[in-house]
Amino acid sequence: MAHKLDNLYEGFPIFVVSTGTSLRGFDFTRLNGKITIGINRVIEHYHPSIMHFVDLTAHITHAEALRNYNGMILAGPGAGPTQTHDNIFIIQRNVDTFELSGNMTTLSRKVGRSFSDGWFGGGAGCTALHAAMLLGGNPIFLLGYDYYEDNGSHFDEYDESRNEENLYSVSFESIDYLGRQDWIPKVYNCNPRSRVKCFPYADIEMVLGAQAMAI
Repeated sequence: MAHKLDNLYEGFPIFVVSTGTSLRGFDFTRLNGKITIGINRVIEHYHPSIMHFVDLTAHITHAEALRNYNGMILAGPGAGPTQTHDNIFIIQRNVDTFELSGNMTTLSRKVGRSFSDGWFGGGAGCTALHAAMLLGGNPIFLLGYDYYEDNGSHFDEYDESRNEENLYSVSFESIDYLGRQDWIPKVYNCNPRSRVKCFPYADIEMVLGAQAMAI
């Protein structure tokens, strides 16, 4: 059964903004007028077209910033501020398709092609990308999809003790699998250092410059 959000932005570019350190110093206002999906703490610095939460505590952590946000919210069950925002869509996650064996958890291999099918994968990075695909975005540009630490985990923090080379393994593996589906649109990763290698690189400066010239 189709969902009302399926292909809402069919054929339009969508920028998915994650929280990696590669976005330190980035001027988010350059994305004004674009269709954007922001993940978690992005709301503290920028109001995207759509906010995305699957972490059960993120919308509580960022409740103050959300008070002035009037855009759409896509959230997993229990992960959205349903008491304060009307423009919110709760999308199921396929947790019932996890296969449990002892202490091991293996993600389902089913990738839905409608919001009615639920989101695929673990972690907000993967579900936000899946959401952009289901919205009909084409092409899709990934910003801050690092999956490593560089003096911290996020663009708005600095900690010289945090330099882990491999982060968020479940989300990382889910994105890699999502990237191998034969029906997905063009997706570009705007961080040349990103661990995510299943999508070609696109220079965000050239992308934004080309779009500005086309207006």
